[in-house]
Parts: sequence; structure tokens; C-alpha cells
Amino acid sequence: MKNDPLLSALAPSERERRSLSELRRILNAPGLLRASLIQMKKRCGKPYCRCAKAKRHWHLSWYMGQSQEGRPRMKYIPSELLPEIQLWVRRYQEARKLLDEVSNENWNKIIRRTGKKR
Repeated sequence: MKNDPLLSALAPSERERRSLSELRRILNAPGLLRASLIQMKKRCGKPYCRCAKAKRHWHLSWYMGQSQEGRPRMKYIPSELLPEIQLWVRRYQEARKLLDEVSNENWNKIIRRTGKKR
């Protein structure tokens, strides 16, 4: 069984091993978030604030957006949480990229094994 050609053809490549190792590192770290970060300008609603007079004075605020079950949703992000949430979103994007790499490597292995390019 150790010298089985099918198993050796499907053994993980160096690139796949590196991708899986990096993926494990990301998944073991706290925080992973599938979302988009959106910066918006809004009025605060106070009648005496400068934002009530002109659109150029509207306040900047951050939101995270996500589609869930086909419906969009957004949530305000307080400025003190922004760096942490940015990190979580970046980790998710990295994990997604690594999963794609592993999937492509496995696809190519099967193509090489079967000799078909479809």
C-alpha cells in the first residue's frame, strides 16, 4: 500500500503543504470575518453641529456589510474596534485565497492522474 501509484500521485505537493500550514495558522488565530468594510458620510442629527449646515462636513463612519441568506445587512463599527475588525476581514480573505490554492492543486493532481483536461 505504501508504494501505491494512486496514493503517490495524490500526495500533497510542497505548495499544497505550505498552503495548508498557513491556513492552519490563520484558523488557529482568534477572529475571522466574512464581510466588506464600508466607509460612509452621515449627519449626526444635532442641529448645532457643522454637519447640519453642509454635506462636506458630514462625519465619517465605518460599517461592515455582509450578505446572509441572500439579504444584505450592515452594522456600524465603532472606531476603537476598526483595527481588529480589519484584521479579521484580512484573515478571512487570506484563508479564502489559501483554500483556492489547495483546491487548484488537487484539481491539477486529478487532471494529471486521469490525463484529461476538462
